[in-house]
Amino acid sequence: MSSRVAASAAYATGLGKHMVVHSREEYEDRAVALANSLNYPAPAHGVHPGMPAGGELLELRRRLFLSRKSMPLFDTARWTRNLEKGYVAAWRRWVEGKQFRAGCDEDACIRVSDDEGDFEPVP
Repeated sequence: MSSRVAASAAYATGLGKHMVVHSREEYEDRAVALANSLNYPAPAHGVHPGMPAGGELLELRRRLFLSRKSMPLFDTARWTRNLEKGYVAAWRRWVEGKQFRAGCDEDACIRVSDDEGDFEPVP
């Protein structure tokens, strides 16, 4: 289960195809390949010794860092608003006596989307 959550998060970054694998052996192979992709420059004035200068792993980290402010995955304010909408919907159901039923038909699941207005506090 946690591997699916991790894969979902990786794909939400737009970099999933570079990071998600399907077996333990692929995971090990991918980790070793990423680690081996790092390039270390020869020691020189002004260059911190031991710091990688390039490679696929560094490029993935760079792309993730540069795009994080535009990714919904890192929009914690949006995530929090939507979580609060879900809490309000669950509270309303409890107050109205409409607790969850098994399954996920229209009446059983709470779905929250960004296009919904702000939630209204329940008295």
